[in-house]
Amino acid sequence: MSAAAAVLAVDDNATIRKAISMRLAAKGFEVVTVPDGDEALALIDQRPFDLMLLDLQMPRMRGEEVLRQLRLRYSASQLPVIVLAASGDKGDIYRALELGANDYIVKPGDLPILLARIHTQLSLRDAVRQLHEQSVLLRDAPAPPPHSAPGIPFSLLHDHTPMACFTLSATSHILHTNRFGAEYLGYTADELIRRSILDLYLADDRSLALDNLAAARDVPGRVHRWDIRHRKKNGDVLWMRNTARAVRDAHHDLVLVTCADIDDTYRLSELLSFQGQHDELTGLANRKSLEGRLHQVIESAHSEHSEHALAIVDLDQFKLINEACGAEAGDELLRRVARLLKGAARKRDIVARIGGDEFAVLLEDCTLTAALATAEALRAAIERAVFTWHERAHAVTASVGIVPINDLCDTPSNVLSMADTACYAAKDSGRNRIHTYEPDNVPVLQRHGEMRWATRIQQALHEQRFELCRQRIEPLAAPAGGAHYEILLRMRDELGLVIMPGEFLPAAERYNLSSRLDRWVISNVFAWLGRAADELATLGQCCINLSGQSIGQADMLDFILDTLAAGAVPPHKICFEITETAAIADLVQATRFMQRLKERGCRFALDDFGSGFSSLAYLKQLPIDYLKIDGAFVRDMANDSIDFAMVRSINDIGHLMGKLTVAEFVENSQTVDLLRGVGVDFVQGYALSRPEPIDLRLALD
Repeated sequence: MSAAAAVLAVDDNATIRKAISMRLAAKGFEVVTVPDGDEALALIDQRPFDLMLLDLQMPRMRGEEVLRQLRLRYSASQLPVIVLAASGDKGDIYRALELGANDYIVKPGDLPILLARIHTQLSLRDAVRQLHEQSVLLRDAPAPPPHSAPGIPFSLLHDHTPMACFTLSATSHILHTNRFGAEYLGYTADELIRRSILDLYLADDRSLALDNLAAARDVPGRVHRWDIRHRKKNGDVLWMRNTARAVRDAHHDLVLVTCADIDDTYRLSELLSFQGQHDELTGLANRKSLEGRLHQVIESAHSEHSEHALAIVDLDQFKLINEACGAEAGDELLRRVARLLKGAARKRDIVARIGGDEFAVLLEDCTLTAALATAEALRAAIERAVFTWHERAHAVTASVGIVPINDLCDTPSNVLSMADTACYAAKDSGRNRIHTYEPDNVPVLQRHGEMRWATRIQQALHEQRFELCRQRIEPLAAPAGGAHYEILLRMRDELGLVIMPGEFLPAAERYNLSSRLDRWVISNVFAWLGRAADELATLGQCCINLSGQSIGQADMLDFILDTLAAGAVPPHKICFEITETAAIADLVQATRFMQRLKERGCRFALDDFGSGFSSLAYLKQLPIDYLKIDGAFVRDMANDSIDFAMVRSINDIGHLMGKLTVAEFVENSQTVDLLRGVGVDFVQGYALSRPEPIDLRLALD
């Protein structure tokens, strides 16, 4: 596949076309974009393309019609087409594949997955072309001996084709191979002659190879493709895409097979899939993976009246070990507990990490009696395992909550909530014990077993244990017109130690406490600024984060408007930051919310911009003033040319749309200089300042 493969992107949305062009160009592709199917069909007759990205929903000529006309001119191997579907509707996707689409991706999609699928289709196209060329050579050239003498054109081309090429007999024995392919697998060409090709596959995959080779022989001339694991001579395993075509006439009964290395692409896709379903620290299944399987188990309980159970395992006093020994020790303890749970659970059980020190074990086809026995094994395994860190031993125990899963259960979230309730009932009863969820005793369990984080957050609000910090946002060119900073929230635990927002904000969102925290922040910031006259006089812009819950609440809008009306802070000095995810969750509501506050003079910033595949599609619709470039791109842009290109492109798009740009996570002077050269307006990060605490005593006077 050429590094400058030509891609034609067809989409009626200009911002999506720009996003595709920008991101694929940064990966070395030549990208041409057009807004409709008519232009696309005209353009492909004028110049060649290696692949097409095609939107299904277009106002003039729909994607299905473009695909239908395209396949009258080009086969799926001549011009691969990846459909960009607006939704995961299986009917639309099935029709597109029936019409000749090679693959599909649902918008907004992840860039690594899109790139992996593009590389797969281009590799497949190249393999088919090379197979066709070899077929023509085999048809027209005199039959060569198993290993031809140098100088024959076929031998020269065939031996150096950059993939493994095999000519097989009717019994799947190798009659001929090319030198490159043989050496790539660790053999000489002579070692492979008359050997079964099945020897080159992993033993577990040989039945797959047999089925596909048989299918190729059944329909001579048709191309068959499958991805399969090969084993090299030295024992190494790699994924290869096999492409086969049978050649049969009065004199020949052959199968031509090419094997292209797709190991990197496959493992990238496999890694992305694994990371999306597993916890990074422990390697266990994550909450998303557990909820998916839990949904299937609940359906089974309803349809088959089967019995299952869910156990929640929460470590007792984990916080004390984490604080006494440090985060590194806490992480190691979590990894050890993960191994203990895997060892104590049944082999078919799913063990997941669903929170900081909270684990879950899904026991399928398991009676409550058997589930309690397994839960006791889990609890006892943790109690027996003394945790030693730097020659100091720490006793570790866990509380376990069990909930039976039967045809009375409805949703995964409810089952998890019931198991959580049982778990914290076990804690309230003295810890290091098991409690079974009892639906008839819910009020008592709710009084004695409130969810830990919900309780801690509410208690911290009551005891005024939340604090505010500010981090400066510095201009790179023109003066900012006063101090510019972002307000950051911190929480103190019961021992007075600082808890960062990454620990408690996810729980606040889960238990619908985010809007309460937002109100607390807004009230205290306005009170502080209202009493700190010098601070207010020098203030240019104060940025306050808003959660997705707040944006969706009408009474929050009223609260902010009332606070603005009653306070001494000019609205134009306040900028509210919202995340891209929160904004697009309900685009209409978010736009209405923002517009009302902008009418009063407030400004808005879109935080973490660039993390989504179709971020630009929403940018024009949102009334924002600042674009905060996702720190994932900024952090390493000095060492990664792709990240640098992304920052520069996002900055250019933002400026074209009249937005000011802010780069987050700026951690060194080299990055500052690069951002200045790119033309970014503002920077924020440890290279300029660390968060500074705000003295809220002024707000309480």
